[in-house]
Amino acid sequence: MNHENDLRWIPCSRPLLTLKFGDHRHLTTITTVVAIVGNRHKEMDEVELEKKEKKAVQSKPVSFGRLLSYADTVDWVLMGLGTVGSVVHGMAQPIGYLLLGKALEAFGSNIGDQEATVRALEKVIPFVWYMAIATLPAGLLEISCWMYTSERQLARMRLAFIDSILHQDIEAFDTELTTAKVIACVTSHMSIIQDAIGEKLGHFISCFSTYFAGVVIALACCWEVALLSLMVVPMILAIGATYTKKMNSLSSLRTMYLSEATSIVEQTLSHIGTVFSFVGESSSIKSFTENIRQQYIISKKEAGIKGLSLGLFQTVTFCSWALVVWIGAVVVVARRANGGETLAAIMSILFGAISITHAAPDFQIFNAARATGTEIFQVIERKPRISSEKKGVTLEKFVGVIELDRVSFAYPSRPNKLILKDFSLCMAAGKVYALVGSSGCGKSTILSLVQRFYEPLAGNKVAGRVLIHGHDVKELDLKFLRRNVAAVPQEPALFSGTIDDNLRVGNAEATDEEIIKAASAANADSFIAQLPEKYSTWVGERGVQLSGGQKQRIAIARAILKNSPILLLDEATSALDSESEKLVQDALGRVMQGKTVIKIAHRTSTITSSDTIVVVENGKVAQSGSHNELLQSSNFYRNLFAMHSMKPELEDTISRGTTNTNEKPDITQYRSSSQQHEVNEMLKSQPINANPTKGTKTTKSRSASFSRIWYGLNKFEFAKVALGSFGAAFSGISKPLFGFYIMTIGVAYYKEDAKSQVGKYSIIFTVVGFLTLITHILQHYHYGLVGEKAMGNLRVALFSDSPKSEVPFSQTRFLYIFAAVLRNEVAWFEKPENNVGFLAMHIVSDTSMIKTIISDRMSVIVQCISSILIATVVSMKVNWRMGLVAWALMPCHFIGGLIQAKSAKGFSGDSAMAHRQLVALASESVSHIRTVASFVYEEQLLKKAQFSLEEPRRLSRVQSIKYGVFQGVSLCLWNIAHAVALWYTTILVDKHQSSFEDGIRSYQIFSLTVPSITELWTLIPTVISAITILKPAFEILDRKTEIPPDVPETISSEGITGRIDFESISFRYPSRPEVVVLDNFNLSIETGAYVALVGPSGAGKSSVLALILRFYDPFKGRVLVDSKDIKEYNLHWLRRQIGLVQQEPLLFSSSIRDNIFYGSEGASETEVVEAAMEANIHDFICSLPNGYDTVVGEKGCQISGGQKQRLAIARTLLKRPVILLLDEATSALDSETERIIMQALGSSKRRRDEEASRRITRITVAHRLSTVVNSDTIVVMENGRVVQMGDHSTLVADDNGVYSKLFQLQSHDT
Repeated sequence: MNHENDLRWIPCSRPLLTLKFGDHRHLTTITTVVAIVGNRHKEMDEVELEKKEKKAVQSKPVSFGRLLSYADTVDWVLMGLGTVGSVVHGMAQPIGYLLLGKALEAFGSNIGDQEATVRALEKVIPFVWYMAIATLPAGLLEISCWMYTSERQLARMRLAFIDSILHQDIEAFDTELTTAKVIACVTSHMSIIQDAIGEKLGHFISCFSTYFAGVVIALACCWEVALLSLMVVPMILAIGATYTKKMNSLSSLRTMYLSEATSIVEQTLSHIGTVFSFVGESSSIKSFTENIRQQYIISKKEAGIKGLSLGLFQTVTFCSWALVVWIGAVVVVARRANGGETLAAIMSILFGAISITHAAPDFQIFNAARATGTEIFQVIERKPRISSEKKGVTLEKFVGVIELDRVSFAYPSRPNKLILKDFSLCMAAGKVYALVGSSGCGKSTILSLVQRFYEPLAGNKVAGRVLIHGHDVKELDLKFLRRNVAAVPQEPALFSGTIDDNLRVGNAEATDEEIIKAASAANADSFIAQLPEKYSTWVGERGVQLSGGQKQRIAIARAILKNSPILLLDEATSALDSESEKLVQDALGRVMQGKTVIKIAHRTSTITSSDTIVVVENGKVAQSGSHNELLQSSNFYRNLFAMHSMKPELEDTISRGTTNTNEKPDITQYRSSSQQHEVNEMLKSQPINANPTKGTKTTKSRSASFSRIWYGLNKFEFAKVALGSFGAAFSGISKPLFGFYIMTIGVAYYKEDAKSQVGKYSIIFTVVGFLTLITHILQHYHYGLVGEKAMGNLRVALFSDSPKSEVPFSQTRFLYIFAAVLRNEVAWFEKPENNVGFLAMHIVSDTSMIKTIISDRMSVIVQCISSILIATVVSMKVNWRMGLVAWALMPCHFIGGLIQAKSAKGFSGDSAMAHRQLVALASESVSHIRTVASFVYEEQLLKKAQFSLEEPRRLSRVQSIKYGVFQGVSLCLWNIAHAVALWYTTILVDKHQSSFEDGIRSYQIFSLTVPSITELWTLIPTVISAITILKPAFEILDRKTEIPPDVPETISSEGITGRIDFESISFRYPSRPEVVVLDNFNLSIETGAYVALVGPSGAGKSSVLALILRFYDPFKGRVLVDSKDIKEYNLHWLRRQIGLVQQEPLLFSSSIRDNIFYGSEGASETEVVEAAMEANIHDFICSLPNGYDTVVGEKGCQISGGQKQRLAIARTLLKRPVILLLDEATSALDSETERIIMQALGSSKRRRDEEASRRITRITVAHRLSTVVNSDTIVVMENGRVVQMGDHSTLVADDNGVYSKLFQLQSHDT
């Protein structure tokens, strides 16, 4: 078989025959696997691309009415009042033109009689004042009602969304719902909907009110002109329909890419420790930058469509003007209408049509809202297969008899991969059952089925039953079932809040005494009681302020507090040291009395006392019995016990003269110090200002300013801005031009050659109309691209900057300039204000304000300024007195605009801050959904969500009224300006200082430009508010990291050898500087040494690993690598030579291949396969339908804990590190797998003597002494110092040493 020919197409960066590690007898196997997975990878890429495109095309936007489905009676009343205000506001303009026609008729019917003209004009002026007064309450109702009702409706929609999320089955989170998707829906998607059903809808109604009122007035004044609307409106609607159709598909595609960008950010920030240790920034940067590039491509199409559509709107409008004014001349000459009526009809019908063009941007918002609404309503209306809404049977007496009857099960995400196969087991009430078996054999799946997270299914067919007390769990009420089952998962999940809050998740009605009692039983009260805030101590997001062992003890206390008849323990004490484990096991032994308990554990010491131990193999019950029975009958269990038993080594110790191991060690003093250091471990990361609701200190930075929104633009982009500004400025000529000529035309209607004169003006309108088509395309296309580019630049700068140079590490140059967020040190991410939800919102959601400002606001602002300047100059030229009056009236609109700016700025900032609490709650709920479901915690979380929405609703109520009042005043001032201008025209005519034509023409130029002034002062506060929202993003951008990852830029061409020295290290965590974690810590580790760190929880073991990776810097002393201060290394270069396997492995929501590749993108497929083999995970991967292309789900939720751990180890093996750091790396593995992996980690082929430069320095942190007995050196830590050091035999010989006591304790357990 010619493997070389088979592999020609495989995307490998190295030839197959250049294997640098591995046994070549596996070459044929590896070659075959590589060919298979490579081909499958290629096919999967094509399928995924096809699915993505198909999803975007088939995503049908919801109807606009659906967006209003959360309105109640009060909301409909508010919307009714808001509609009245919008309608009155819209009618004001055509009524004003009707009054203008009356003024023109007053002139035309009294030509030559100046006094009569003045008297006729004086009769018109009062009606203009009445209209000004009417717009005051109209503006109040329009803004206040629409703004407040949108907040009310979106509050219900947000609650309904959170409610639906919390009540979905676990299957949804395995396959559909990700944290990133939820964050995107709660933030940007719902903000778009709120904008659409609020002010934008009010503005839309106002625009169409202007149109319909104009049609009615035109019909009453001159029906011939009115009939022209039948031609104008269809053209406008055709343009609008085409525009809407095109934008719908683009909006759906953009929404999809936005969700994907959020997912990239959320995953990277959630796994920041893994990202830093594997130097995975480049991988995230590549994905994020590609996503930004795709959005830029979409924006090109959007900008082009927008420019063309709005340009066609203007062309149609100008051509309509040309036609209508000429038809008006024909009607006047035929004496079927007078000039004033004709002018009123023309102005009303044409500006009614223009008002539709003003509504065009609203269509874009409506389209975006409908597109995002699709995703939101799909979640809200999703019907879970397992729902608590379906009421079931509740039992008066719940007895914990559990039976699994011929159960077969495959996870919904992998329906062809059976986890359980015809599994049957009956468990009596009040007994303790232990499940043992290799990783991935289905142990944790059984616990999930008992809690009814899933139902027994093989494909889509029911396969077996799970019975409790003789009842199928499907028949039992779901909430009743879960209230009677308590669980402690392998990876405990805590919620952001106090320790007391987290304990009350188990029992909200528990008294303080009951809480303390449960905490004491879990050996947690001892360290909690010594904290400054005790049970009120803030644990941080996802319990980040606690160590793994402390989180596990609180989770155990929470389960104890639930006091359920059935208790499920999934590696419940895996994160505890031996002493704490013994104490907790003793406490659990008391708590378990009378309960049905199912335990999963890999340490035999925790299960030997079980009533029945069940050996699970290949999804079936292989054997069951007591501990002694299985030692006699089960080879698997006997081997498992033998691997954990340390008695042979103990006997060797005894033969060398050590003390009697039967003598129980005195651990009283040891326990005290252990508990004290657990407090230190807790305090190390407890922020001084623990409660995030209190103020926090922020780094000083340049505040967000207008100049900074043009972020990262080059000369070419600024040239686009100039070109777009030219187009916007020319587009601004339309209103002053029309104002100048329309009154000239109105006066021309009363002349003998009216038809010929008006014809010339019609030609001018037509030419200008076609010019505006070109200028609108220039304006919106270039501003659209520049806005997208600036937004993308800021997003990339916040999350990922473009590489300055990218050269392989084997060469002498390598430098990445990563963005603000990824450049920050680990301590920065531990602050409450920098949680994942907030940072994702700053990077993805807040930065969208830049595009809003530039693309949607700035071009219009330039257009408005152009209109104002042209109108002012022309008005002054026609009649300087009226021009000065027009200019003097501008402060009316200016004052109104400033007041609106202040109101908008305050409201936007407060609302954004309040909703961030909801975002954090939603993110945390999804991440901990299994804990939420297990403890039936949905209603409490909903109450928290409801409470978090009260403040924005209150602010919305106050601010909307204030904003509405000022809007009403602004509209009133606008119409007062009309009245004053008309009154002053009368004065000029009366005093012979101006002809009626010049006076009214100068006035009309200003009058038609007033909407531009109002729009300008409406846009300015929007821009100010948007810049305010961007302030946190710019603060992040300006922050200087305390541990720069790319300094110095120059690096050595040779790698490190692996020697590590700690010199007089004193270390305090930045968030708690008063607590010393390492005190005068000294340690030297030779190149290639195998060193183990042991000691009680909180002794500082994990802190040592963190310092080696330079996650933190010591307060005093130095960390040396190869006798060189670690601060002198380029961190990216150094971390690439250090491998880390964490206690709680973190995987990305991508394929198995991508997770193994992570941090080693240059590796070949062959090396990936061999790394998987060494980690004992290859066979499992090959058994999956999609093999290495199997997606592991968010945070690896679709595979077991042991499988995640093995993938994490494979990822580290592939990295080929010089320094290997193992932090409880095998805690989630069964003993056989642990033995195989420990051999792989220390195998001779990775530590070959002939390659001294490739000898691995290995540092292990472990609580199981069986994993470290073969270490070259064991370092015993206590009080942040080294108290003992030596090999196993030396340390065991010291009877009074800490290590000896730990050893004896674990020996007795086994």
